[in-house]
Amino acid sequence: MGRLAFYVIVLFCGIPGSGKTTIATLLAERLARVGRVELLSSDNLRAPVYKKIFRAIAADRDPADVLILDATFFKKELRREVKSRARSEKVLTIYLDCPLEVALERNRSRQPNISEKALHIMFRCMEPPRHPTLRIETATTTADDAAGKIYACIEND
Repeated sequence: MGRLAFYVIVLFCGIPGSGKTTIATLLAERLARVGRVELLSSDNLRAPVYKKIFRAIAADRDPADVLILDATFFKKELRREVKSRARSEKVLTIYLDCPLEVALERNRSRQPNISEKALHIMFRCMEPPRHPTLRIETATTTADDAAGKIYACIEND
C-alpha cells in the first residue's frame, strides 16, 4: 500500500513561555473533532528533541490528518529541516511572537519552568521566520483566539 503521509504539519515556533503548548493543545482538541491529530511536544520528549521530531516526520506509520509540532524551532535550519522531511504534507509555520517580559512572567508561574537565564538566551537566539503562515502576538491574543485563527487557516487551506 506504500507510505502514508500527514495532510498538514503545523509547526509552532516561539520562545519558551510564548504559549506554544497551551495553543497547540487547544488546537489539537478542536481538530480531533473533525480528524486524526498527532501532537508532538518538546515538553514530552527527552533529548535529542529535534532528532526525535525529525524521525517522527519521516517514520512509516498510520496517517493523521494533522501533525502538530510544539517546540521552539528557534533556528531557521530546524524549520527548514521539517520542510525538507515532509513528504506530500503542507507545512504551516505558526510564529508565536511574545515579549520577553510576558514570557518571563508566564515561565515563573508554570511547573516545570526553565531558568530565566535560559529564557533570555533563547530570546536572543530566536530567529523569527521571515514569512510565517501566521504570526500571532500572544501578549494580546488569548490562547483560545489563537487556536481559532490557526484552525481557520487549516480549514481554509
